[in-house]
Amino acid sequence: MKREVSAIVLAGGYSSRMGQNKAELDFNGVSFLQHQVNKLWAVGIEDIVVSGCPSVPDGCRFVPDVYPHRGPLSGIHAGLRAIRNTCALVLAVDTPLVPEALLEELIRAHEAGITVVSCKGETEPLIGVYDRRMAQECEELLRGERTSLHALFHRTGISTLEYRGDQNRLANCNTPEEYRKMMETESKEQSDGRMEKDPVQSLRHDLRPGDGDRG
Repeated sequence: MKREVSAIVLAGGYSSRMGQNKAELDFNGVSFLQHQVNKLWAVGIEDIVVSGCPSVPDGCRFVPDVYPHRGPLSGIHAGLRAIRNTCALVLAVDTPLVPEALLEELIRAHEAGITVVSCKGETEPLIGVYDRRMAQECEELLRGERTSLHALFHRTGISTLEYRGDQNRLANCNTPEEYRKMMETESKEQSDGRMEKDPVQSLRHDLRPGDGDRG
């Protein structure tokens, strides 16, 4: 089913600890980037833009940062400016274990503004849905010194969707050791034939504008 939601895959960063481009790491025979795109197609998203990696899968569009080297906020800003729908699912390229069912629930739960996943008290800013109008909020921060996503959340407020599944499925990987463990986990789950039910809770309003971290 086609969804009236776009997607932004964040594939930038220096990958210095990994020693190679994380977007090109292998995941069951395809790159991390292709795997994430396949997952987005599976949940019905057709308009997909990629930040930080000019070599994109067929059917996707590369969007360069307007404010380079300013972290994930700049990639989200560029992506929101380029999407064709009123909101976008934001997904980091190095979180290949995020369940499709969680992404589907996140899209359904989003009402307005910014909705991100949380798990055991920790928010996951790079697994979320952002309204296109948030591009202006991002730009105002990028013109200054406070360019963290926490600064954006302090400015706009957010809603969260609580995930009660295995927190390891939300993890990113930054080192060869983390990548090895991630692939061992994936291989074991495939061999065991286990399917996670991806339990979530209802949407709740977690952070109002002006609350929380001012970083």
